[in-house]
Amino acid sequence: MTSGEPASDALSAERPRLLDIALRILGSIAEADRAVERTFTLWREAPAAERDAGVSLRDQLTEILARTCVDALRQARLDRGQYVGDWLPEPLPHLGAPRTPGGTDPVDRISLDESLNMLLLVVLESLTPEARVAFILHDVFGVPFGGIADVVGRSPEATRELARSARREIHHRREHDAPGERHRALVLDFLAGCAAQDEAQVRSRLHPDIAVIIDGGGKVSAAPSPTRGVEQAARLLIRVISGVPALAVTEQSVNGQAGLVFRRDQRVVGVMSVSVRTGTIRDVWIVLNPDKLRHWNAD
Repeated sequence: MTSGEPASDALSAERPRLLDIALRILGSIAEADRAVERTFTLWREAPAAERDAGVSLRDQLTEILARTCVDALRQARLDRGQYVGDWLPEPLPHLGAPRTPGGTDPVDRISLDESLNMLLLVVLESLTPEARVAFILHDVFGVPFGGIADVVGRSPEATRELARSARREIHHRREHDAPGERHRALVLDFLAGCAAQDEAQVRSRLHPDIAVIIDGGGKVSAAPSPTRGVEQAARLLIRVISGVPALAVTEQSVNGQAGLVFRRDQRVVGVMSVSVRTGTIRDVWIVLNPDKLRHWNAD
């Protein structure tokens, strides 16, 4: 490929796919955009012999992006020690219509929308950067293990095991989640109970192992978290949802599932996601950190 406009056009054509990959690995729109820009810079700076080595542009860019994401995840783990309070992935607005799964094995396939589910992103945070990259590249985007092995510094078989172990952990956490309409019905029923300040109704919608995690990032005041136990969680959630003056709380798609969005003066000031187990809410994740809500308030 020659330099100049054709190269720019080819890079632009690859951008949507690269952003999809980076967003699912890094869990942040801003970080994904930076990773893609870094990938393009590294590709342009590579010797011409490397760029014309018989490897497709897509494969070259995917490998550079994967290495960039691994480095970003390692740095994020170091930076996390300076974060104030509990850290949660960035909540994302409506993702649009479901798209085609990318895995090569039907059992392994996770659609692009499913791969941004908040529960999955939380589970991915518990994995090593290498396992996270191997799982997303293979199970979501169908990249062969041979193409991932060099990135994570393992053999193809060891890379396969990384993805397999990640898959087991993810399926273990997701196997009890409710289908979309039942998930939404539960969220709406929970919201109605909180709005009515009906503690008995709210308690009945919470799993015995309920955990409420609030991410304020030190930017806004937040209740200590995690909060566990049905009684404590019900009181806290009623206070958060119905006890703040001039706060409007509505059901809305968050990371592809029904969640709650908090607005004050038409600006989003909080986003809540939940996971469901055995027909009750098992996890509640509330993001209040304004740095993670910029995409919700984009003009």
